[in-house]
Amino acid sequence: MATSPFWLLQQALALHQAGRLDEAQAAYRQVLATDPRHADAWHYLGVLLAQRRDQQGAIAAFGKALAVNGKVALVHFHMAESLRVLGRYEEALASYDRAIALEPDFAQAHDVRAGVLSELRRFDDALAASTKVLALAPQRPEGHFRRGNALLGLGNAEEALKAFDLALTQHANNVIALNGRGCALQALGRAEEAAQAFQKAALAKPDFFDAFNNLGNILGDLGRHEEAIVSYRRALTLNPGAAETCFNLGSTLMETNRLDAAAIAFDQAVRLDPTNGLAASQGFFTHAELCDWSDRTARIEDLKRRVEEAGKCNPFALLGAFDEPALHLKAAKTAAITAQQDARTAAQAPGRLRIAYLSADFHDHPVAHQIVELLEQHDRSRFEIFGVCLKDRPVSAKRQRLKSAFEHFLEAGKHSDADTARLLAEAGINIAIDLSGLTRASRPKIFALRPAPIAVNYLGYSGTLGAEYIDYILADSVVIPPSAEAFYSEQVVRLPSCFMPSDSAERDGVVPSRQEEGLPPEAFVFCGFNNAYKVTPEIFAVWMDLLKAVEKSILWLNLRHPIAQENLHAEAARRGVDRERLVFAGHKADRRQHLARLRFADLFLDTQPYGGHATACDMLRAGVPVVTVLGRSFAARVGASLVSALDAPELIASDLGGYEKVALDLAHAPQRLAALREKLRRNAASRFDMVALCRSVEAAYCTMWQRHAANLPPQAFSVTP
Repeated sequence: MATSPFWLLQQALALHQAGRLDEAQAAYRQVLATDPRHADAWHYLGVLLAQRRDQQGAIAAFGKALAVNGKVALVHFHMAESLRVLGRYEEALASYDRAIALEPDFAQAHDVRAGVLSELRRFDDALAASTKVLALAPQRPEGHFRRGNALLGLGNAEEALKAFDLALTQHANNVIALNGRGCALQALGRAEEAAQAFQKAALAKPDFFDAFNNLGNILGDLGRHEEAIVSYRRALTLNPGAAETCFNLGSTLMETNRLDAAAIAFDQAVRLDPTNGLAASQGFFTHAELCDWSDRTARIEDLKRRVEEAGKCNPFALLGAFDEPALHLKAAKTAAITAQQDARTAAQAPGRLRIAYLSADFHDHPVAHQIVELLEQHDRSRFEIFGVCLKDRPVSAKRQRLKSAFEHFLEAGKHSDADTARLLAEAGINIAIDLSGLTRASRPKIFALRPAPIAVNYLGYSGTLGAEYIDYILADSVVIPPSAEAFYSEQVVRLPSCFMPSDSAERDGVVPSRQEEGLPPEAFVFCGFNNAYKVTPEIFAVWMDLLKAVEKSILWLNLRHPIAQENLHAEAARRGVDRERLVFAGHKADRRQHLARLRFADLFLDTQPYGGHATACDMLRAGVPVVTVLGRSFAARVGASLVSALDAPELIASDLGGYEKVALDLAHAPQRLAALREKLRRNAASRFDMVALCRSVEAAYCTMWQRHAANLPPQAFSVTP
């Protein structure tokens, strides 16, 4: 006599409960062969398939069960769970809703539904759902940590922290609550405590991917990069397909100068998630830092396509990829965050304008080297000057000089963006100056919170920020001519001479010998001290042609990464140039010594499309002619601005052919070159005048404030000398 479906189902359930999944699956199939409309068999088969990570098969089985009997809440719940695992959140939400409609007090359904609402960023609804969970099951921690996640999404980190702590009073080692607590502490700027929470979650559950990933993030923020790398790598063993973690690992490897490993991580992130434009742009940048030009053309075309399609890329990485200001603007707009609030109000003019300079680079960094003397020249009878350091930095003589240049100095490295914005607003700042822009350690959310009525983009980023919360950009008529204003979201303020400040105080270092610098005694020295990522195959080809055309010439470079050096050696050999003609400068910890050696350069060869800025300025102050190409983007026009300010337009070419000719003609005309060097030294002393530049910058600030006080919108203008 055949076994009835009832007894077959009991056998299948027993096998299932015993973990004998192959046999259980066969038994469920036997039930269904006997009775194809057996709803329970379809349901439990779906549960088993979900256990085996066959979510598609599970969904099909649950669908069969519901076709027979659509009024079982648990089947709808399990259907929702499989849909959630696949990331089909809207469909999952509909299934949870059907389960709850059939069983209104189904606490677990309310609980997971709250989580899905948070995934969908419907945080208000998630908060309401978590409140329902707490009403149904007040002794369970789930309601509290769901509530914490919703509050975090709504930006209320303080209340979120309280909710996670309540969850932990009910279950001290609840890893979800510990992880959430870490996220709340991180949002509050309490990074050390956040790291402890993530570490505790990771110890409690060694296979908890989120804890290791978040721990890597916070350790990176704390500058504990080696530990962050270990944490990210552990996370990737748990989830090798986590593209975002690969990206974060790459970013942290860059901080430790392991550029080759970083490039691999970024490329892997793109393979895992081809839509990840940030990883694609960072990968391009890292390969450029290594002077690895394989696939460069294809990478550039890929980045252009991503920008055109409004994909999010790193705008800074694109400055060295192409000279197309319309694309730079579009990339910046796509990357910009939304303004959080608007502090602009009509106001009476204060006794002294309160100006705050915000930067992550108040240490031994080109921005700091360039701006320090301008800061020292501010008229303290008319302006109250604040400095805000956005990242913790080591003590140094440069940092101490910078701090002394401000009347007030805020160390904001341990403050959250919201707290930093609040402190600036409470200080009554009138104009906030962004000296970091879209560089690596920038914190744009501070400006998005509108801590001051006026915000200005200056010096630290060579292009538009594309953000509605930045009102002006300080420039000059060369870096942003009137015809280019359409490529800037900011209103352009043109200073009467070159926009770039420089410091005249660090010019008295001991001059080394040529031998100490590895320079042959009689060689003509072409110098290319710009960063490696600015060196392109096109510009390098011109440099090699110059070496072949100028007898006894060498190329003096300031690239310290061994892979970049080897790649350039290989490229030189490919172009018929002996590797000995490339001389790599050693690192000089003392900036005065670095500046002193610059006089050994006969000609500085600028790069395109991202030219030299601080480096070119240093060269000109040392009397070294800078041969440059006038490009279209801000980053491609700074060299032209600098040499124009020194009355040396003959150094500006319109294309690479002209650039090569200018350099070659000067190399073959030693008397003309000597006269040009003397003119540059003489003009630099008088025209790189920080008192005059500071007065022009102050005049710009006053005009900005006058417009604001008169309830007029920001508008482009030029400062009269």
